Amino acid sequence: MDPDFCSFSRQDSSKLATCVYGTSSFRPTSSGVAISSFLRDELRRFLAAFNLSTKVERTPYYRIDAYFNEKGLWILEINASFVDGWGTALNLARASGIKVNPGALVFPKYFATKDPRYLPELRLFVDELARLGVGGHEIREWDPKCVEPTYVYGRVGSKELPFLLPYDGIRLDNKLNLALLREWGGDRVHVPVHYIAREVPWEATPSNAVLKFCDKGSAECARAKQSVILGKPSGAAPFLKRCYREEKLIAQDFVSPAKTSSGVSSQIVILAVGSEPVAGYVQWSRDRIINDNCTHGPLVFLDPLC
Repeated sequence: MDPDFCSFSRQDSSKLATCVYGTSSFRPTSSGVAISSFLRDELRRFLAAFNLSTKVERTPYYRIDAYFNEKGLWILEINASFVDGWGTALNLARASGIKVNPGALVFPKYFATKDPRYLPELRLFVDELARLGVGGHEIREWDPKCVEPTYVYGRVGSKELPFLLPYDGIRLDNKLNLALLREWGGDRVHVPVHYIAREVPWEATPSNAVLKFCDKGSAECARAKQSVILGKPSGAAPFLKRCYREEKLIAQDFVSPAKTSSGVSSQIVILAVGSEPVAGYVQWSRDRIINDNCTHGPLVFLDPLC
């Protein structure tokens, strides 16, 4: 029932992209992770609970960062504003023979990016959609005043700009949303314990807690030059303490990721539309903070009969 390491021995390297960001080389691998139908169903229920808790008004798009271990799947972060990675996920799926439901890929006709470094991945996304029979999409120049629904690779989501998708993404992206989720108690899909100032003073948070700025676009996050900090500083840390007190920063229990026998850590990225987990990939790295500057592997949602 839990995620498990697997290898896609028939992965067709000729179908894999060579670049998904700027001019950097894409580093794919056939080593992946399989998620059971049971776990996917529970993930659907979790996302439905999150949507209810956050009072979503239109279909959201999510990029979920998760670890797994012997206790199940741990939801570390839900990104709802800058939701990229679709091209990478669909490309790895096609090269690895993984089926993706094209009916779940509900996107507007137009796409754009605020940063040209994301154009390779966005072009890959549009190409993979067409290969799945979901064609007719176009990439346009970035225009914040567009009057036609446009899915943007970049930080967007203001209600005052209703044609930019993900809609209301900045509000939904706030990390307080996951910290304040009270209506969830899954069997295998878990949320790490969160610490927020209204409930727990700074001094009572664990020393090894993961600190996260609630708003990745905030001035405080820009000053810190990082959105995630592993462990509380040993000194007074007045800036971080103030941010925590003002609930611009939260603390989260540290969760250990699953590792391969050679000590490589794994992080799962799950891409969802509404409450439906559609596709994803695995990030493999020896770094403590895992991001997209690493090796990518396929993610498969197993059929109920598997």
